[in-house]
Amino acid sequence: MSESTAFRQMDEKHVSVDVHLMLWSPKFDLVALSNVQGEVVLHRLSWQKVWSVAPPGDDVKVTCLAWRPDGKVLAVSYTCGKINLYDIENTEVLHTIELQGEITSLTWINQAIPEGNTWSPEPYLEDDFSQFLPKLLPLSKSYSPLNTKGTASEENVEDSKKLKDQKELNLLIASCGKQDIHMFAYGVYPIVVMAVDQINGVTIDKIHTAAVSQDLRSLVIIAEVSHESDDKSMFKILTYNTSLVASRDKELRMLALKCGQVASLIAYLQLTVQQMSESWEDILMEMDSKLLKFAQEKKATGSGTVSNDFLELLLFGIPSLELKSFLLHELTDKGLKKLGISIETSYTNIQKLVINHLQVVSQSLLYHLSELRGMSQWYDRFGVLGMSTKHIQEAVTAVGSFVLKTSELQQVIDDSIKNFKAFFCWLYVAILQLSDEKVPAELSKMTQHDINFVAQFLTDNFDHFSVDEEDSISELTEKRSGFKLEKVGQYLKKEDLHYPPHISANPWIQVMRSSLHIRDSDIVYPVKSSSSLVQLQESVEEIIKSALTQPSIVIGQSLSCISSIDLFTKDKSQENFKMKSCQFTCNEKKVVYTVFTSSPAPCDKFYILRQSTCSKGASLQTEGVAVRIGQLTHDTNHNDSSDQTFQP
Repeated sequence: MSESTAFRQMDEKHVSVDVHLMLWSPKFDLVALSNVQGEVVLHRLSWQKVWSVAPPGDDVKVTCLAWRPDGKVLAVSYTCGKINLYDIENTEVLHTIELQGEITSLTWINQAIPEGNTWSPEPYLEDDFSQFLPKLLPLSKSYSPLNTKGTASEENVEDSKKLKDQKELNLLIASCGKQDIHMFAYGVYPIVVMAVDQINGVTIDKIHTAAVSQDLRSLVIIAEVSHESDDKSMFKILTYNTSLVASRDKELRMLALKCGQVASLIAYLQLTVQQMSESWEDILMEMDSKLLKFAQEKKATGSGTVSNDFLELLLFGIPSLELKSFLLHELTDKGLKKLGISIETSYTNIQKLVINHLQVVSQSLLYHLSELRGMSQWYDRFGVLGMSTKHIQEAVTAVGSFVLKTSELQQVIDDSIKNFKAFFCWLYVAILQLSDEKVPAELSKMTQHDINFVAQFLTDNFDHFSVDEEDSISELTEKRSGFKLEKVGQYLKKEDLHYPPHISANPWIQVMRSSLHIRDSDIVYPVKSSSSLVQLQESVEEIIKSALTQPSIVIGQSLSCISSIDLFTKDKSQENFKMKSCQFTCNEKKVVYTVFTSSPAPCDKFYILRQSTCSKGASLQTEGVAVRIGQLTHDTNHNDSSDQTFQP
């Protein structure tokens, strides 16, 4: 071969760890690598390292890589059954998919638009919810003590899944375990769940590859089957009709983008509640750090409890010797000021998180779910995909109850802040009086309301700062928290409220209880008075997940196998054999090409199979050719809907 036609090596790069997989970006000068340690590394073509990410757990390896068609997101599947979608700009995990079993293949295809046509959302309008909903504030910039690494994009938290610029429908296809096929619109919303368990009575052992044609009309799978009595495995290519996906592509796009928005809001909601819990724990730690030593001394002397000492000081104005020593030498007026500022900041953070974030995101969830409920009532377009008005209404009702709970929590926080300020003002005055210092005139006067607020604060929070007689000092030290912000903290626990609000005298509640036709109406949200905020949050997530995954089951059941072709056999003893294959679509001719090898690498022969994506009735045209390096063998032509055997 002359030098002008020979392949020439242009460059050579070295890596420190053996490379397991490599995949070029379809749009940018980037290549993604996975190594034997389970890491994913992104390089430029110049071999400049962009970033690397560690595996999500010990002994977890990468099984597949797939680029989103626009090249902005990289999907990585792991042996633990997890699929992470990484933003190539900053390695942020945009979305995580949890599947049961190891991922054996991963393909991301883009819907093709016929030549000469331009994409349009017609007959629907683009969803411009920003005109009706307030903008979500970035959590990471809201409060300095609450910066959280890995939060959603600060510029646009509503688009944390990076779906805003997506036009044509694109599908992430994953084969999981031995028999399951999953499809995710835009890599986020599940639209197909299908179990490929048996073909003509033969059980599937493993799915090696799965891909959808770019016109969305057919799903092509290469699967391995075997008989128990045989020592050989048979590789088959199975073709499924996906006409429901193709005929409802615009509806699926609308549904996927809307559900992607719901998923973004749920992630934002989870982070908000997490930061509320962190602020609450900060208050407990601050109080515990000051009062734990005092509680230990009370235990050692056996002279009562912390709450009793504070109540005696409030009622009689005379502190116990232990309390006096604690206030003058341990806490001090300066220490109390510092503690008060710290706790007030945490209280304020919780309050702002509720008002500026929790209520806003829950109302946005309610808006999007209400729109999904309206879509589900259009059966010819969306109901046929499996959208259930009943299940979505249950999700709307659950979110409505959550919105009411956020308002309830806001009122509780307002009352707690009022009691907290009264307590610290009273205690500051008490320390000044014990120190024989002058008390400012504006602080010296206490009304009966102020005394009631202080007593309520002591009852709510210090009543739990005590120990049983059998508790030792070491057991007291090991206790997580003696000081309890029960009125607020009970809402952030996965258990029923210990101090539910008294709502029996509320006129609206009385009307609801006396009017069954109003109480059972879909437009009235039930008040879950005994449930905590975290309990309702988990309920909301479960109900929404159940409602929005219904279409994937219905569409999966609509897929039908229209062709089954035997490819080749291998001995079961060849455990290390890995079939190499790839699949792509020729949109002009409306055909799917499947390229595969039947021998262990390195080999000198591969096969090309061509199948039409437009099946007429039960007929599917299939053509194949075997290519040996240096020569071209004969091809075969099949045009039969029954089981066939590919013989190159």
